[in-house]
Amino acid sequence: MLYYKDDSELTECKICGLPRYMPGKGQNKRYKKVPIKRMFYLQIIPRLQRLYALMDSARQMRWHHENKQDDGLLRHPSDGKSWKHFDNVYPDFAADPRHIGLGLCSDGFTPYVQASASPYSCWPVFLTPYNLLPEMCMTKPYMFLTCLILGPTNLTKKIDVYLQLLMTCNYCGMKVSSHITSQLKRTL
Repeated sequence: MLYYKDDSELTECKICGLPRYMPGKGQNKRYKKVPIKRMFYLQIIPRLQRLYALMDSARQMRWHHENKQDDGLLRHPSDGKSWKHFDNVYPDFAADPRHIGLGLCSDGFTPYVQASASPYSCWPVFLTPYNLLPEMCMTKPYMFLTCLILGPTNLTKKIDVYLQLLMTCNYCGMKVSSHITSQLKRTL
């Protein structure tokens, strides 16, 4: 559960009842409450808006729409069956050359594995716009760190809880139908 918006003041999970904070050292109020798990969210919307602020990068963000080739070769994610199926299901979205196709990638690691006896996990979550030329899609300037999830345990089965901020219905200032949002949640 994310302690966000209406739930920001809760001290225990409303689903399972587990505490939000690690047990303190006695009743002394000098100690700061330490959350059991922590997530840092870095907003993606200002970074995507910056891509359209410059003429050169705005032109490159329309590359997927202006350079379509139907020769059966897969050179770019927009040549794939999934992208074409999405364009057929949502033609209004596909008609706008400024729409943004995002790829999400994450992989956890354990820092300080030999220096610490207690387990610890770190999960960076990256988004990359697939609108760009194939040689630019996965380069450093266009890979955006959006979440950093820290905690004592591996979260492979519950990562969808942390990605709720990316799945909001008014993401990027446009209304996403609940059908698309539910499909995205099921794939994660």
